[in-house]
Amino acid sequence: MTKNFEILLVDVDRTLYPFECNVWDAIGERIHDFIHLKLGLSKEEARQLRLSLRERYPTTWQGLNEEYDIDKDEYLRFVHEVDLTSLLPPNPALPGLFAALPQKKIVFTNSTRYHAGRVLDYFSIKPYFSDIIDVTMISPYTKFEREAFPLALEYLGNPAPEGCVMIDDEESIIDNAVASGMQGVLVNAAPQQNGHSHVQIPSINFLAEALARLSE
Repeated sequence: MTKNFEILLVDVDRTLYPFECNVWDAIGERIHDFIHLKLGLSKEEARQLRLSLRERYPTTWQGLNEEYDIDKDEYLRFVHEVDLTSLLPPNPALPGLFAALPQKKIVFTNSTRYHAGRVLDYFSIKPYFSDIIDVTMISPYTKFEREAFPLALEYLGNPAPEGCVMIDDEESIIDNAVASGMQGVLVNAAPQQNGHSHVQIPSINFLAEALARLSE
């Protein structure tokens, strides 16, 4: 049913779990705490600095590294050390879902390998994924830039783009994947805004059905 696709590139945050979970809010607070503690700023000054850096750099870390020589590994581990058990609902269907899909499964995330691994472990699905492409591996880009996708394909050994499916909650990221020759599945309950008609599902639990629709 899904034999046309060889590789599934799966996002993590707000794709493997519901959009309304507050994981990114918790990470944002950890970013503020890191800036506050590392640079000796007040909490409000830390928030304002983060806003300023995000206006001038693709990510907060890139701005902190460029302007304050902040160590990448120290920053990324600190900010992603959030309590997933208090933020994410369990989803016991996920192991069976990914075990049943025959394609090679790769995480492709704008987050870090460490954070992605923690989420995979939380849902007991890490054994079904063969690798993780994280934000450090597509630098200086993120998935919000089209240039990130050729880098991801190169890392995977340059497979045919049409044999790859990007599964993500962000419509603009699916747009970039499709523009790079891939297929896409949008995991988001909100109506599409960009004039496309991507295959869309409200939850990752419907992934098998979405892949079947792509194969039609």
